[in-house]
Amino acid sequence: MTDPSLAESHARLKRLVAQKRVVLGVNIGLMARPGSPVFRRIETALPLGLGMFGVIAATIFGGVWLGILALTLGIAVWFLFLLPRIKDQVYDRTLAFVLSAPEAFEQVWQAGAVTLRAGERECRPPEGDWLRFVAETRSREEEMEHPE
Repeated sequence: MTDPSLAESHARLKRLVAQKRVVLGVNIGLMARPGSPVFRRIETALPLGLGMFGVIAATIFGGVWLGILALTLGIAVWFLFLLPRIKDQVYDRTLAFVLSAPEAFEQVWQAGAVTLRAGERECRPPEGDWLRFVAETRSREEEMEHPE
C-alpha cells in the first residue's frame, strides 16, 4: 500500500514533468546495467556480438587490413549511431518506469540513478528531499493563478 502523501507527491511530479517544469536527469550508466529495472541485455550484446563477428569474418576472408577497416567502421557506427540511440531508449524507459508508480520512483531514487531539475534548482539523491522539491516547484496553473 502506498503512503497517500507519497502518491500525491508522485502525481504532482508526473504533472510537473508533463508540463516540463521539472526535468528528470537519468544516470544512464546505472540504468543500463544488469539489475536495473530497465536494462535490456540484447540492446548491447547484439550490436557488440555482430561487430565482433564482422571483424573476425573480415579478417579471415579479407586479411588484416580489411579486419582493421571493419573494426574502425564498427567503432564509428557504435559511437555515432548506436550508443546515442541506446542512451535515448534507456532514458525513455527510465522515465516511463519512474512515472509508473511511486514505489518505482523511490526504488530508482534510492539507487541514486535520477535527479530532478527545475530551472536553476536541482535535487540529487541521497541527500536531496524530492518530496519537498516537488512541493516547492510551481505548476503552470499555480503560476497563472499567482504570478509574481
